[in-house]
Amino acid sequence: MDSDDASTDTIDTTTPPSQSTTASPSRGAAALVTAVSIAALLLLITPFPRGFQGEITGTAGFVEEVEGTLGSKHWHHVAAAKIDGDEVTWGGVGADENSEFEIGSITKTFTAALFADAIERGEIEENTRLGDVWPDLSGDVAEVTLASIAMQRSGLPAQEPAISFGDGLASFASRYIHTDPYRASAAELVASLKEVDVGEKDPEYSNFGFAVLGQAVAAVTGSSYADLVRDRITEPLGMTSTYVPDSAEGLVHGYTASGLPAAPWTLGGAAPAGAIRSTAHDLSIWLRATMDGSAPGAEAAEPREDFDESDRIGWAWFTTKNRSPNLTWHNGGTGGYRSFLGFDPESRQGIIVLADSANSVDDAADLISSDDMLPQSGAHVSQTHGPQSGDRS
Repeated sequence: MDSDDASTDTIDTTTPPSQSTTASPSRGAAALVTAVSIAALLLLITPFPRGFQGEITGTAGFVEEVEGTLGSKHWHHVAAAKIDGDEVTWGGVGADENSEFEIGSITKTFTAALFADAIERGEIEENTRLGDVWPDLSGDVAEVTLASIAMQRSGLPAQEPAISFGDGLASFASRYIHTDPYRASAAELVASLKEVDVGEKDPEYSNFGFAVLGQAVAAVTGSSYADLVRDRITEPLGMTSTYVPDSAEGLVHGYTASGLPAAPWTLGGAAPAGAIRSTAHDLSIWLRATMDGSAPGAEAAEPREDFDESDRIGWAWFTTKNRSPNLTWHNGGTGGYRSFLGFDPESRQGIIVLADSANSVDDAADLISSDDMLPQSGAHVSQTHGPQSGDRS
């Protein structure tokens, strides 16, 4: 979503035959010094494509595979994990398996798991309606079911409505100044439901929908979303470095696709759509527990309906239809981070790639699966984008 690459225009000039084209040595030297100075200044202020920065960690051969698969872009740091049964191979550049990253829309897999877990606990039902959760809602929005939100076919808009003209303007400006565009609190996000128009119930990626789903589960259970993630998922699984931040203070930041610093995203009330921060180590626990069914709400990963020509969808999780082997996966994106997590439950292989720059890492799927068509993002938290608008983030 950030395209800040500088471009140069070449102006072709012709000297009239009647004028002298010979410059004095002093003028030529001065022109050369000026040109070199300008070029040096442009190099300082204009980011240029570069590989990952820092020392290699983990298994060098695996790191080489990751770098070769992702290609040359405005990279910064990366951490990755490859799972093969009970074995995990770690690798990174400038980061390792314990380095913290924003995981963007991979957060949605946690939100979906909380939904599935609440159903198993008898706290909620698949067909619970938004009007059942918040009785003051009326009309079409009150009839939207939580299961339809979890399968990205609720008819809710892709992004949360602006809570005021000023906030709408600030969210719009955030794409240019690289700050968090999600400004509404949980209460404001829920209140905005009274103003939304519900569209067709066709598959369409919605960050707003998943924000609402997470807040609905929180409301029904009498907890906050952050506490649910901690109490029902991360603590039971021993994911000690995975959490929902309550403010941006002290958080490390990432970089835009063109290499400029991007502020951390905490997403406010939209946290269930993409605010979780985690590590390759913790996500390897999440991947394996979801893959073998031992994670709370692991059934969320089971595909239920077609999403598009390439994927089926469960609750949040996508499963490819055209790869060998097919992968269950989700990606993520924020203003300064990208992430990918995918696995094949039959071979018990999985891949996790986290990068602190806003360049897609979806090609990581090729490290354990093959096909000319990679999992494609549909529309969501990358400004799915937790999300961005263009990833299934």
